[in-house]
Amino acid sequence: MNSSSHVQNALQRYFAALGSSDPVDLKNAFSEDAVWSAPGRLPNSGIWRGSDAIVNEFFPIAHLRMTPNSFATKMLSMTIGEDNAVVEWEATAETITGNSYQNRYMANFIVRDGKIVEVREYFDTQRGEMLFA
Repeated sequence: MNSSSHVQNALQRYFAALGSSDPVDLKNAFSEDAVWSAPGRLPNSGIWRGSDAIVNEFFPIAHLRMTPNSFATKMLSMTIGEDNAVVEWEATAETITGNSYQNRYMANFIVRDGKIVEVREYFDTQRGEMLFA
């Protein structure tokens, strides 16, 4: 196993859990003390500390205005370092008001011991605001 395959494996598990919406698998992708930083003025913007806060608060707020089961992600690229990966992905969903949502995201994921310990996320927050309009 090369030194960066643990990073790739951790992120593949994370994106699979995100796609299945399994909260247990999603929580298991993160260390207990993981930190997620999200920019902007959205209801889920800020710094989220701990896997419980990320999975039980951050993600539900993000999905609050989406039609159930309409959220999907497509990974566009992954650049892997020794303990991190910069990932670009596209997210799509239907809003509860019937509009289509599409946005591209980029984040730096830091991985230790097979778990995500930090995420610094970047995206078009103005487009993200349409979910909460």
